[in-house]
Amino acid sequence: MSGGYNCLDASPVPGDPRYGYQNTWNTGMVNAPCADPCCCLASLLFPCCSAMYVRKEVLGGSLERYKCCQGYYDCMCFKAGSLGEESMPEVCLCLEALLCEACSISSSRFFIMDTRSIQPDPCDTRLIRLNNFLVLLSCVCHILAMIDDTFDSIADLVELISDIVYAIVSSCMLTQTHVEVKNAPRPIDWSKANLYPRSGSKQMREGGGGGGDQRDIPSQNMMGGGGGGGGGRGAVGGSGCVRWCAAGV
Repeated sequence: MSGGYNCLDASPVPGDPRYGYQNTWNTGMVNAPCADPCCCLASLLFPCCSAMYVRKEVLGGSLERYKCCQGYYDCMCFKAGSLGEESMPEVCLCLEALLCEACSISSSRFFIMDTRSIQPDPCDTRLIRLNNFLVLLSCVCHILAMIDDTFDSIADLVELISDIVYAIVSSCMLTQTHVEVKNAPRPIDWSKANLYPRSGSKQMREGGGGGGDQRDIPSQNMMGGGGGGGGGRGAVGGSGCVRWCAAGV
């Protein structure tokens, strides 16, 4: 049964080359809270601040090569690197975390995966797909509530459950990425950054490659992280589309 019908399906995302990576996560999302309880609690209470901190962490402690969502969410009308990131990276990262929190969290995780050749964890995929299913179900219930008022209470309940699951999944995702960088620091392989589009995207389904980072690689070694099949409320994706996880349903 495909992930579109089974929200707990752990099968690979179709067309995702990340499943061919040879490395695994230092800790899975399920075990991330035990691996670093303080980070998980901070991510749960202050997700936007934590997303900013983790992004800078995976970029080696510098925003010199920061761009919006590291290019993983580019589309026809949106191109990372052309939004003033070079002149105001801190401001742009703050806006990214505030307005696109889920995409910000997922992008850091994708960056870790690509630069460290880390394959997606099956249990992580289940959690992300469960989150996506609840977000979709919440949207459907609210649409039904517009047609029939008797669905109002059900829609509110499903949205509450969806919000709680998203908060837990996103905090575990941030903690997992932080633990990977903290416990296994390595030089960043910039040649792999944004090499592939995000998992489940139209570009990946059609077999396209990522944008990559074409700027000169700094001569000094930079310590950073790498990531698995990402997620966002829009990685992981309260409103529905903003919380959609990037790993796909």
